[in-house]
Amino acid sequence: MEEPSSSNLPSLATPDRFPFPYPKPYDIQLELMQVVFKAIEDGKIAIVESPTGTGKSLSLLTSTLTWLDLHKKRLTEVAEGELREKLKGDDPDEPDWVIEHSIKARLNELRSVEGARNERLSRARERERKIRRNGSSTRGMVTKKIKSQDNSGANEQSVEVREEEDYLPDDKDEQDDQGPYLSKEVRDLMDKYEASRPKAHQEEEQDEDGPKIYYTSRTHTQLRQLTSELLKTSFPISDHTNAEAGPSNGVSLVPLGSRKQLCINDKVRNLAKNGGDERLNEACLDMQKSGKARCEFLPSKAEEVSMLDARDSVLASVKDIEDIVTVGRKSCVCPYYATRRAVKQSQIVTLPYNLLLQKNAREALDINLKDQVIVIDEAHNLIDTLLSIYSTTLTSTYLISAISQLQQYLSRFKNRLKFVHALKIKQVLSLLQGLIKVCEAFASSSSQKTDGKAKSKNEVMNANELMERVGGGNDQLNPIDLVEYLKESKLARKISGFSEHLQDLAMKDPKTSRSTSQRHASIAAFHIVESFLISLVDARDDGRVILSLEEGHSGPTVVIKYVLLNPAERFKEIVEQARSVILAGGTMEPISDFLQQLFPSLPKDRFATLSCAHVIPKENLLTQVVSVGPRKTEFEFKYSNRDNDALLTELGSVIQSTIGLVPDGVVVFLPSYAFLDKVKAFWTKSGLMGKLGDKKTLFFEPQTSGDVEGTLRDYAVAISSCNATLAAGDKSKKTGALLFAVVGGKLSEGINFSDSLGRCVMMIGLPFANVGSIELQERMRYIESLPGNGKDASREMYENLCMRAVNQSIGRAIRHANDYATILLIDKRYSTARIRNKLPKWIGEDVKVQNDYGSVAKGIAGFFREKREKERGIK
Repeated sequence: MEEPSSSNLPSLATPDRFPFPYPKPYDIQLELMQVVFKAIEDGKIAIVESPTGTGKSLSLLTSTLTWLDLHKKRLTEVAEGELREKLKGDDPDEPDWVIEHSIKARLNELRSVEGARNERLSRARERERKIRRNGSSTRGMVTKKIKSQDNSGANEQSVEVREEEDYLPDDKDEQDDQGPYLSKEVRDLMDKYEASRPKAHQEEEQDEDGPKIYYTSRTHTQLRQLTSELLKTSFPISDHTNAEAGPSNGVSLVPLGSRKQLCINDKVRNLAKNGGDERLNEACLDMQKSGKARCEFLPSKAEEVSMLDARDSVLASVKDIEDIVTVGRKSCVCPYYATRRAVKQSQIVTLPYNLLLQKNAREALDINLKDQVIVIDEAHNLIDTLLSIYSTTLTSTYLISAISQLQQYLSRFKNRLKFVHALKIKQVLSLLQGLIKVCEAFASSSSQKTDGKAKSKNEVMNANELMERVGGGNDQLNPIDLVEYLKESKLARKISGFSEHLQDLAMKDPKTSRSTSQRHASIAAFHIVESFLISLVDARDDGRVILSLEEGHSGPTVVIKYVLLNPAERFKEIVEQARSVILAGGTMEPISDFLQQLFPSLPKDRFATLSCAHVIPKENLLTQVVSVGPRKTEFEFKYSNRDNDALLTELGSVIQSTIGLVPDGVVVFLPSYAFLDKVKAFWTKSGLMGKLGDKKTLFFEPQTSGDVEGTLRDYAVAISSCNATLAAGDKSKKTGALLFAVVGGKLSEGINFSDSLGRCVMMIGLPFANVGSIELQERMRYIESLPGNGKDASREMYENLCMRAVNQSIGRAIRHANDYATILLIDKRYSTARIRNKLPKWIGEDVKVQNDYGSVAKGIAGFFREKREKERGIK
């Protein structure tokens, strides 16, 4: 029975009650669920803002899965009606009882398919229970036994041993990356075999692609938290479902990840340590070739039942990626391919941004978004993510390395290459040599001086202009054909593999000395070149190529960067295919950026927007604009003012006064790392830093990501230690900790400063992006060039970039319904309506603009006095 078209479906009314996991949702949670449900039903794009701590994830899950459940029931009912009409139309004289019998038979057939699925998943749950009890499966024990008997070490070497024929380019008719490399004749025989199999067996392995929710977020950690939230609801299949209790109609969740996250072959993973993710991918694909030592965790065609069992294990209960890897190791079946096989039969798929937003990634994962629902959480990053994904950087160093590899490759294989391969490879080589000439000419012109002044070290052009400069007949080449050839032949994999092979031989020479990073960079060179060429082919009028000169250890390096300026075109395909797209985040303001940059051509009636209030009572948040300091110095932290000693002294006085009024933790956000270093040095010299340290233990945002966790841990310990000292009755000068952080840095997003960790957040200035950035300038010019736009549009975008960063930082303070904090916006520009209107609604509605610091201090003191009295009253 075919799925009815959406135009034939009756409308679903928005439920008055949703199956929320708690007795009574907040009003804002109910409002969010209603808006999302209706947006999906009406095929709209919803942009919703719900502050952290308001149960956003639960509300999104409940609303989307409620719609999915009702939609599936609707499809069954409509399909039954359409079948009845069809049967009547085929034979008007057919008795009603015959028609009803046919309908009943068809419905029973559909129920039997669903019943068979539920039975399979019940068996999968039972297998998991046995694996947990026994520690491994029979297949796993056999594999381990084989491995233990292999004392020769050959098994460990099998991944690395290759015949040189492996490095020859693939032909167009060879199978793609996703499975074994088989000849056309073998695949034809397999197709005939499949066609001759009994219908029941074919249907058993056929995966239907039903309606589902694709849920994406920025990081794996955020998606793992979503999995935990789903387990709180009544939707998922229970891990403890009793097979005798009957079939379960719960939803199955599939978390998609990369090979790096899901691979369980330790030999392959060890290769990645020296060669990076690209090497891991190549090693995985290499171990699927016919005639090679096949990956022991990837079942052969004859063992397909093992992969189907692994697929069912993924579907049988809600698991995150770590759970799936654990089960995969115990059952000795590849989790990466098991999750991919499970996608079509799932109801909700979680995946990181990049896997959804990149067309190549969607194609590789066989993701079909047609009429599906897409939820993009933490969507405040969406525009920047799209621009980043489709922008590519290539250096002259990588170009030289890639040319050298290609020449070595041609020299070794020229007598074994088919004519078409030799021709295409020479064309690619000619193109790369042309790019090097462009780099050399640019480096030469940049070093020259005109009228005694050095020329600009940046140059901007479009992709066609770059190809014209390549010259030497290369402008007559069709780069689209060349990129298509690179994809079909897997040339980047072949060349990097051959290059690694040569380097491995060289490394055995004791005279050779080369670092792992140098080796990795060399192997990755041709992959980087390929990515850049793909960007050039994909380039339209909405992209630019920027040439720049950077000084390196071995001299100047030319950088060629393709920069995407228009994210709407790359997002357009997703919007056109999906039934509905939900953009959600804790701080989505200013929303105008999304409308202008992602959906410039869509009518306003295609959108549903909602900005939720916060679940905290209004008296739990005090937000003040600090326009002047104690000495009446105006605060305006423009870039030109940041070296003003009087301004820095006044800022120090405000911080010193404030931390004397605020208990526990205070977080100060500064516009940049350079400004943080400036105030740190200035206040250390003036002695203020020591005074701040007497009152609260001082912490500074670390330079490396690896130190973030330790800094936050020490910051929390310092606060709790002070509280413990006070509780014991000991008098101490210190009242907590003071943390200096940077807007857009490592502590401004994804970190919770809840409760005592963030009783006050201070935002110093407005963190405007560097307007001197050539990329930003090109983006602003592009925005201005769009129909109906002008200078105001680029100004709006520039301000919105700043305010989105501000909103993310100050949103770190309030993290749940009972939390409370004060926010200080220290810059007189926050007092303007234009800037205040770009704050989140839950903050912007009650901002107090203060024109003297005495009122600020009075407000802070009264705020925390009230909290102390309330806490004493409760005790």
